[in-house]
Amino acid sequence: MKKLLVISVAIAAASLAHAESKVELFGFLDQGVTVLHENANLGMAGPVGQRAPNILNADGKVARNGASTRYMEGTGNVSTWGLKIREDLTPDVAVIAHLEQGFLADDGAEYISGKAFERESSLGISSKTYGTLKMGRMPAMLTGSGTTGLFNSRVNPFGAGWGNMTGGWKFVGTLASARHDNMVNYRSPSFGGFEIHYQYANGASSETEGTSKTNRYMALGFTYTQPKYFVALAGDWLNVQSAALKEGNWKLKDAYKVLLGGHYKFDSFKLFGTAQYMKNIAYIGGYSTKEFAPILAEQSNKGKVGTNNGFKAWAFSTGTEFKLGAGQVKVSVGYSFGENQNTTTNNKFNRINGGLGYVYPLSKRTSIYAITGAFWQHADWQTKNIHSREFIAGLMHRF
Repeated sequence: MKKLLVISVAIAAASLAHAESKVELFGFLDQGVTVLHENANLGMAGPVGQRAPNILNADGKVARNGASTRYMEGTGNVSTWGLKIREDLTPDVAVIAHLEQGFLADDGAEYISGKAFERESSLGISSKTYGTLKMGRMPAMLTGSGTTGLFNSRVNPFGAGWGNMTGGWKFVGTLASARHDNMVNYRSPSFGGFEIHYQYANGASSETEGTSKTNRYMALGFTYTQPKYFVALAGDWLNVQSAALKEGNWKLKDAYKVLLGGHYKFDSFKLFGTAQYMKNIAYIGGYSTKEFAPILAEQSNKGKVGTNNGFKAWAFSTGTEFKLGAGQVKVSVGYSFGENQNTTTNNKFNRINGGLGYVYPLSKRTSIYAITGAFWQHADWQTKNIHSREFIAGLMHRF
């Protein structure tokens, strides 16, 4: 963290030395307590969920973790800090940069150890006439994070965060890879509220970047923004057929997702909704609910790299938020169904999750909140249904 502070101060000082440069420090701190009860399949546990697929036994079932309850110091969201830098070259053209680092407020650790500004690290050119072109590490389009994601809090009152299972569409669907290195991102100018978005990521390693030895990513999206409503439609493709993943000793087919979502502002409340289709997706859900598609014993191929065909699934969510007293109520529910493509029998699943929360502002920048969420899954590969629930209470300050 000390190195990051030195780098950030140096960047800020260099930028401020130029009279036309603007540097903004931003971020938020989120800290609280969490009670998490989990009764799930083997490996499904907060904070990250499964890291590799379970292997099916002769009956087509997987092992279970068993039930556990934990009381933790934790948060509803990952804390962040960052810098926004802008230099106007002409009245129409500006150079822009976005540096954003995630960290855990309870112990100060980097969210991804050893990776500076892992939330976003981008540099680009912005034009009112031609749009914005950026390069670097950025959030995938089918998230809503940073400056390049299109969804999250625009399509669900909880976004894709607020704990291990609370209301976000990612817990019944998936975000899959949320961020990519070596990305090019283009956003068109607005045509009466309509915008076009495009992304391409060339792989994570400088040695294998742009080759068949590394994962590559592409996405195309469209948004339409008006004072009372917002609509987004996007699809993405992750090329992983030739790149073995390090954990679980398996590799995937090319994966595809399509996500439609939006919101509408009524006089007294806001209504949200999403619909998502997934094909060859490595895992469903996130955090505590994250589960990789289970594989047959012969697919593990006695320690050699095998192929995981992943999930094919549909996921839907809806939610609302409205004022109650001085605070705001958030409600969301989600449902998904699909199949594990590694088998032709015992491969169907259904999952449901929901969230209820109340956020009370102490000032324009500081708020307290109480959030509760629940998750349930029926799947053919389980001996019985799994379920989890949590409660989070915390304090959030934005700057």
